[in-house]
Amino acid sequence: AAVATLVRALRAAGSGLGGRALRSAAPSVARRALSAEAEVSEDTKLRRRLLYRSQQRGWLELDLVMGEWASKNLEALSKDELREYSELLDEENPDLFKWFTGQLAAPESVKKNFAFRKIFEEVQSRMEAGNAQSMNATGAEWVRGWNDKK
Repeated sequence: AAVATLVRALRAAGSGLGGRALRSAAPSVARRALSAEAEVSEDTKLRRRLLYRSQQRGWLELDLVMGEWASKNLEALSKDELREYSELLDEENPDLFKWFTGQLAAPESVKKNFAFRKIFEEVQSRMEAGNAQSMNATGAEWVRGWNDKK
């Protein structure tokens, strides 16, 4: 498929290759395309893997939180920070969710992780902003309708 795409691109660019010449050039074009793909740096591969793991956790809430954070921040992270973030991704989903939302205190080893602290701060700030909008007014009934008098 990749070779066919390259062949179409060569034809569209007016390379002058046709018939037999095009067929003989296709393998070399394919080899160049594969070697260019192989030249993708290890850092880029690691960042792609971490982004995928962040966006595909299996819990929608964590997919959104961690995937968004990763897409915004992975490119700027050093190798040590990427390693730390990878360690955070190794934690179990229920634990991460409870730690981020403050339902449970995170272990000290996790609290030391820079990525955990950043994501935790972001989740907490979003929760505070959302709570202000969703909380009932002081003294007001939370559920209406069951005790309304006509």
